[in-house]
Amino acid sequence: MTIRSVAILANPLARKGTGLAIAAEAKTLLEKRGVHVEVLAGTDLADAQRLAAGAVADDSVEALVAVGGDGTIRLVLEAASGSTTPVGIIPAGTGNDLARTLRVPTGDITSAVDIIVDGQMRAMDLGRVRFGLDTDAQRDEALFVTVAATGFDADVTDRANKMSWPRGQARYLVAAIAEIAKLRARHFTVHVDGEPLVDGDALFAAIGNTKSYGGGMLITPNADIHDGLLDVTVATMAPSVGRMTLLRLLPTVFRGTHVEHHLVHTGRGAAVTVASDPPALVSVDGDLVGHLPATFDTLPGAAHILMPHD
Repeated sequence: MTIRSVAILANPLARKGTGLAIAAEAKTLLEKRGVHVEVLAGTDLADAQRLAAGAVADDSVEALVAVGGDGTIRLVLEAASGSTTPVGIIPAGTGNDLARTLRVPTGDITSAVDIIVDGQMRAMDLGRVRFGLDTDAQRDEALFVTVAATGFDADVTDRANKMSWPRGQARYLVAAIAEIAKLRARHFTVHVDGEPLVDGDALFAAIGNTKSYGGGMLITPNADIHDGLLDVTVATMAPSVGRMTLLRLLPTVFRGTHVEHHLVHTGRGAAVTVASDPPALVSVDGDLVGHLPATFDTLPGAAHILMPHD
């Protein structure tokens, strides 16, 4: 397809406040390629959501481009879900895990622009989390692009989001080590497509639409955003497992080999239900959105993304 008109939604806070500058550079590069560009920057989350929805509804906008991290990209994909408007990515976040999944280079605005202009449009799945019990009349929900995490993982995200240093992967690693120091297990009950996966003490459950989160941590290393399913990784806890064991296992998450450990359980399905005692935090794409219990499911092919040709 040929893109000739785009709207860029920029996160002004991305890359230490340089999000608008990155958007301006992308605008210049796109205009040199003959593309008409409008830059949008919301004053807050609600304003950004309104601007993104307006761009999708505008017939003159052929693609919506997100400048920011996975949270900004989620907002744009949510606005574009259910439509034929494709979403392009200019990575400008801390983790950039969806960009990594889609093979969109980070730190290279020119290459990202080339993909928007010359790449292919392909449908991708979105994940959804609905909080509360199935019997609840009204259930709060949130979409996610990369990984939904709960327990230890969400606690790490909570800590990492409050840290200003270090950047990238190192921030999550430092936060994880700090959380291990006050580690506690919860009783988790996890079902995948109605079948029991875990019922016992566990540290975390991660539900992945993509392979990685946190800047390349391969928490669900076999996940595929095109298969219509979610991958699940649950780390159970045994009395004999101490903090030093967990510290030794932590680096294996960056290789995805943690799933080979006998205390780690994995599954794959269209719907995952998770409860814990006491209730655990839930994060999606690095943002905290609620507490367990919750149901996680997939919205197959719900959005379209611009990515490099195979």
